[in-house]
Amino acid sequence: MKVLYLELGVGANTPVIIKYPFWKMTYANRNATYACINFGEAFAPPEIRGRSICINADIGNVLSRLKEVKV
Repeated sequence: MKVLYLELGVGANTPVIIKYPFWKMTYANRNATYACINFGEAFAPPEIRGRSICINADIGNVLSRLKEVKV
């Protein structure tokens, strides 16, 4: 099964709650993708970088732009 771990605006103050567990679960599951949207702190470790989507932007702007996308 494919899994998406979506992180929205998690900063460096409390990475052990969401960021690190998401990285570990992505690393452990080859069908997992890690995605984060965070202005100034969008990154992934090298071990999962190939299965990561990191968007360095304001969350509100990204979500507004997604509303404009027609599928």
